[in-house]
Amino acid sequence: MTSSLKQPPERTHRRHGLTPSDRLLASLTAAALFLPLSAKAETDAVTSADSDDGVEVPEQFQDVEVVEVLGRQETLTEVPTRRLLKVPGAGNDPLQAIESLPGVVFSSGRESEPAVRGSAPEDNAYYIDFFPVGYIFHSDSSSILNDNVVEGFKLESAAFGPEYNGATGAVIDASSRSPDFGGDGQTVLDLSLLKAGIFIERSLDNNQAFYLSGRQSLFQYYIENFLGDEEFEFTTVPEYYDYQGKYEYQISTSESIVVQAIGARDKVGLEFDEDSDELAQDPGLEGGLRFENYFNSQGILWNRIYDSGMTQKIGFSQLEQKLLFGLGSNSRIDVKVNDYRMRSQFSYALNLDHELHWGLEAGATQIGFKGQYAGPPCDDFDPDCRLVDGQETINGADKLIISSYGLHVADRWQTSDTVTLTPGLLISEEDYTNELFIEPKLQARWEFDTWWALTGGYGQYHDFPDDNFGQYARYYGNPDLKVSRSTHYELGLEHELREDILISFETYYKTMDRLVIAREDKDTVYPTLTDAEYLALPRYTNDADGNSWGFELFINKDLVDSWYGWLSIAYSRTQRTNQLTGEDFRYSYDQPVIINAVANYQLNDNWQIGAKWRYQSGQLVTPLEGAEQDPNNPELYNPIYGELNSERLPAYHKLDVRADRTYYYTGWEMDLYVEMLNVYARENVVDYEYKNADYSEREDVTDLPPILSVGVKLKL
Repeated sequence: MTSSLKQPPERTHRRHGLTPSDRLLASLTAAALFLPLSAKAETDAVTSADSDDGVEVPEQFQDVEVVEVLGRQETLTEVPTRRLLKVPGAGNDPLQAIESLPGVVFSSGRESEPAVRGSAPEDNAYYIDFFPVGYIFHSDSSSILNDNVVEGFKLESAAFGPEYNGATGAVIDASSRSPDFGGDGQTVLDLSLLKAGIFIERSLDNNQAFYLSGRQSLFQYYIENFLGDEEFEFTTVPEYYDYQGKYEYQISTSESIVVQAIGARDKVGLEFDEDSDELAQDPGLEGGLRFENYFNSQGILWNRIYDSGMTQKIGFSQLEQKLLFGLGSNSRIDVKVNDYRMRSQFSYALNLDHELHWGLEAGATQIGFKGQYAGPPCDDFDPDCRLVDGQETINGADKLIISSYGLHVADRWQTSDTVTLTPGLLISEEDYTNELFIEPKLQARWEFDTWWALTGGYGQYHDFPDDNFGQYARYYGNPDLKVSRSTHYELGLEHELREDILISFETYYKTMDRLVIAREDKDTVYPTLTDAEYLALPRYTNDADGNSWGFELFINKDLVDSWYGWLSIAYSRTQRTNQLTGEDFRYSYDQPVIINAVANYQLNDNWQIGAKWRYQSGQLVTPLEGAEQDPNNPELYNPIYGELNSERLPAYHKLDVRADRTYYYTGWEMDLYVEMLNVYARENVVDYEYKNADYSEREDVTDLPPILSVGVKLKL
């Protein structure tokens, strides 16, 4: 049969819409324009602390002069969590506000997890209150943490210490506050068209207290009203749940036991219309899409400060996670994971110059999976991964246990009054890939002047085969794969311009190797192999590597003269190399220029206003050069793509503003805020969508138009 070739289409439309997978998430965000109401009943807690806490001062420090610092206790190198809550557009979610920090990119396609300094989102590790969790962001990019309990978080962008294991990208380590001891407690009810939640906090006595939080999305009851005339319908409307609980028993002023639990669930399902473009372009999608992900985690933590000054944190946790996804009518995978883990950290000041940090982590992970998959192996190196292109149907089930351990040690060495070196080492092993890692780390700081400091960092890192375990699994992947590795280099300069302004400049370089790549196309790379020989090749191999580099300027203004804010300017590049084909290309998260400007002005005790402006280079896409008729199916057209990630979308920028007003009344108060998102109505193009079976029309998919959001919180 003669093939017919169509030329690439010209852009013919501009629309506010999203591709099917992204359209859902945009609809959830649009729902945020409605009025959220929070009713809060609380009684101020009565807390007391004796300056003489009964802890004996170690002998080696008894002659040390004590200097009491009465000034500002916060470091200018970090943005306080309470200020991240006020970032316009974040919806009082401090973890969602990390987008305004240097080096952080949420995909224009609305990936729920961030990419940091050129690494992929799945390269990150997430911790909450010392323990690893299944995931930390819902499908709409909101975090699973209730804002009533968030105490703070650390974003470790690169060259982090040896206490974190199994991450080659970044580490997000969030912490929740302790419950309130000795008070009458509080109850918070949150209600909006986006979600509903309840938060309960109670004190059992002066040494015991707890809180519980539960939230549920509400958009599943009305989301279809926002979609308009779409070519699909929901089989399971998108929804999420999350909960969090903490009980703390203070044995003494230097010892406590904490029992905590956290969990979340996200799910969605949809089916395409028979005459939809999605089915015309990929008939394998007939039967729809189904996705469900949840986890439940429980842990117990023992904290103690010994008379010698040694600190201890020992925890035991259990994490249950389940993932179910279905593609079309012939592909469905069920994965169940149970992770049992012990984690510990200790610190001890040997003398005035050396502070030793060490810890041990050991775990056993039970993984069970079963299902059937009819599509081709996919990766970041292939722009076209349609189910219809699958050449085999894989059926399989397996159960396995992966044991792992990690031992880390670091010495914070004050070599002089101005120089601090922190060498560290992580020894880690797991028995699935049977690899032993001995990874050195180093952090350094030289305060060469009263207001100037030079910083540096280095570290070797490896990933765990957890987020993409299907690539390593028997039947579906390649059990002989090795884990990915990365080396980080970081150099920085800090200058405290005055007591309320810090200027920092950092440059970094990352190398990545043993990246996983899917089996290449037969006609392009293996034309001499028979079909049987081709299908006998491993579905995935470690035949890719990459690197990223960049620099970041960060200016942080503390609250002085009634205003605070920060400015970050980042320039970066990231690329990947396919070793099988020799192809070099820019990674999809290569967005060279990112600028964030955040400012908040306190007019008086009742009013404050804020603004956030963000600019980022457009996301990379692979251009479509045409489509040819399939020789075996005249109704199917096969897209012909150009060079991978060779076209960049227009720059993305927008302005968000916010105003907060507090009203004080006898016995209660009310906080009212108003946010306007995308103030100047920028039509930010986040993707292209191709219409018709032959891809003959292209539409711009743009981000959300201006949205007004109003919120109120009552404190009774």
